[in-house]
Amino acid sequence: MSVLFITGTDTDVGKTVATVLISDCLREHGQHFVPFKPVQTGAVLQEEKWCAPDILTYGLLSDDEQQPADYLFKTPCSPHLAANLDEMTIEPKRLTQSVERLERTYEGVVVEGAGGLYVPLTMDGFCIIDWMEELKAPVVLVTRTGVGTINHTLLSIEAMKSRGIPIAGLLFNELEPQEAGITEDNMRMIALLSDVPVIGVIPYQEDIYDTLTDPVKRKACYKQWNHKILEEALDDGSE
Repeated sequence: MSVLFITGTDTDVGKTVATVLISDCLREHGQHFVPFKPVQTGAVLQEEKWCAPDILTYGLLSDDEQQPADYLFKTPCSPHLAANLDEMTIEPKRLTQSVERLERTYEGVVVEGAGGLYVPLTMDGFCIIDWMEELKAPVVLVTRTGVGTINHTLLSIEAMKSRGIPIAGLLFNELEPQEAGITEDNMRMIALLSDVPVIGVIPYQEDIYDTLTDPVKRKACYKQWNHKILEEALDDGSE
């Protein structure tokens, strides 16, 4: 499968920003991967229409990157509860079918999960990590650069390894400026303890939406990334 799955150590770690930048990075290297978020809660009302905020962010790349979510819910909570409040049930098989459809249309798909690994999708406890295990796509784990990231990142890595989920690499997001040496040491220690490669860092941005809108600023965010890690993961996944 020409699919990358983007997950995070927790909510608001920057998965959507990472999804946009990874999609743009792959396109910069000649591969048209489309960003896709199949499940979105916390819909926003825009021009009398309920929209998925993360997918609107994808539109900063171009209008044709806005693939509709399979499930869009108004309540900003866990997908299983948001679906239940709307008297709906999320069907994992439908999510997989949508990924496969997009893969046939484009060169590949960058799939953004909802929240962290153990976010429930259904009322019977089927979680994001369960779907990831079924999908078998290589995963990019987005994590913070600051205090606490070592523990959260290593626990997420252990959870995926225990399921046999392929981990492409780690992407660190500098959500706020760090004191000198903290980011570098956290990255070094996590790589040492996990044996998972580091793709790079999303440097701190004062206005992330301004950055994502500007092609030059977007490219500067991933200019120092190790793109070969993504290439190798995708090559392994296609075998």
